[in-house]
Amino acid sequence: MKKFLSLLLILAAISLIPARRARMNSQDDQPQPLYAPDQIIVKLKSESIEDVKLGQVFDQILSIRAESVEKLSSADSGEIGLLRLGGAMSVEEAIAEAERDPRVEYAEPNYYCYTADTMPNDPMFYQMWGLHNTSRAGVDINAPRAWDITTGADNVVVAVIDTGIDLSHADLKPNAWVNPRETSNGKDDDGNGYVDDINGWNFYSNNNRVFTSATADRHGTHVAGTIAAAGNNGVGVSGVAWKAKIMALKFVDSGPSSIDGAVKAINYVIDQKKRGTNVRVINASWYAAGETKALRDAISAAGNAGILFVCAAANGGADSVGDDLDQTRLYPPSWTDIPSLMSVASVDSADRLAASSNYGRSTVSVAAPGVLILSALPDDSYGYMSGTSMATPHVSGIAALLAADSSRLSPSQIKERIIKTAQPSLALIGKVSASGRANAYGALTNTPPPPDDPLIASVKTTKKGVNVEGLNFMSGSSVIEVNGAALAGMKYDNSTRLGNDSITRMSANVGKANVKTVFPAGVQVPVTVFDTVTGKRSEAFLFTRN
Repeated sequence: MKKFLSLLLILAAISLIPARRARMNSQDDQPQPLYAPDQIIVKLKSESIEDVKLGQVFDQILSIRAESVEKLSSADSGEIGLLRLGGAMSVEEAIAEAERDPRVEYAEPNYYCYTADTMPNDPMFYQMWGLHNTSRAGVDINAPRAWDITTGADNVVVAVIDTGIDLSHADLKPNAWVNPRETSNGKDDDGNGYVDDINGWNFYSNNNRVFTSATADRHGTHVAGTIAAAGNNGVGVSGVAWKAKIMALKFVDSGPSSIDGAVKAINYVIDQKKRGTNVRVINASWYAAGETKALRDAISAAGNAGILFVCAAANGGADSVGDDLDQTRLYPPSWTDIPSLMSVASVDSADRLAASSNYGRSTVSVAAPGVLILSALPDDSYGYMSGTSMATPHVSGIAALLAADSSRLSPSQIKERIIKTAQPSLALIGKVSASGRANAYGALTNTPPPPDDPLIASVKTTKKGVNVEGLNFMSGSSVIEVNGAALAGMKYDNSTRLGNDSITRMSANVGKANVKTVFPAGVQVPVTVFDTVTGKRSEAFLFTRN
């Protein structure tokens, strides 16, 4: 009897607040004010101000005396002043009057400036810390800045191989993929072996019902919402890629699921790609109970077809404590030799690796927000879930943005772009290949975050020296200091090099005889890292050798 490998979903913490939509109405958008209400900027013609004091001219161009005048420029670029009106006349009246004076080159409002970050009007957006963290600035995927560049494209498709998806949800329906070669008529119009596969296929029950129940299909619906919930539609939440289309491929239900369903789903995606569907990403928030060549072959074939496979690093075992996948093999994330596969760990809103998240310097590509993530749930509701299942779709969404903005990027190039431009984090050093959290804006601009001041995460002594891990160490110029004195015998671990050319691990070989002198047992000593080129020095890390 054929033995199926059991597929295990990375189940996340169920919603703390199932927050049904309750026909929420977003507040009417309030227009941003264009300019300061009581100020104008005036530039005088250069020939009009010779031998005349600047303040006198500005005093004369209005029928009222300005409350104050502030010079804004040098004489080389013409005399420009900011006039505060003191409520005596409106901005429009003051501009009209000033422009009637022949000595005035121009008069204009003191326009306000606003950051370019694109903020959607979805009422729950500000609860989505993974996209825009209002509690700890920067600990997110930098979505608003990315959206200034692109919010995705409706010709980019992300296949969600998972439980089913409630595509009737108000935030998902606009972005449901529709098979252009199939109509709902009880026939296999496109001849692919699947009858009426309008939005995808149910490989668990072998039919076209990609949503069966709210209980069975919470997971896939939540994942799909993080990837591509419709943005700026005044409803609920926003996905990472507002306009990407979701192909729903269900192979998990409330009962045991097996690897053949996942393999068939991947092959379905490949076939759709060959038929002209621009499917660029597969999201796989699950793992297999054993190493399976059939799954490996399918993932590799998808990569050869131009499809990136983004999978979860998975959560820890029965103890709910994350495991090091460099030591404990788990599939698919442990297939590091597949260039089109990337795996994702989970971080919380304080930028800490989630306690339950698996990790691995060589096996896990990058981290992403995965704790208390708000997204869509069946029946037009919303709620919070946690796990690497929730982190993975953030990266799939970024990949979809990249595919929309740079359509010629291959799967491996998208993967490397996301890794190279990740935001380094002390908590992730040695935990993921990128030593950081995925950054949508950095990925789109292909800009790694520049090195900042050195930061020390850990100090460990060896028989002959000391190892230091941290951020913003530069090979060749950073040195380890103890009590302010630089150590000799510096070595740099260039295998830890990040996208910004910094490294995360360095050491000093002081010799076996000197270790006890430099680091007396039981004595706290300050360790710093100093960069001899930039002159930057880390804060002291107080270390005690046992």
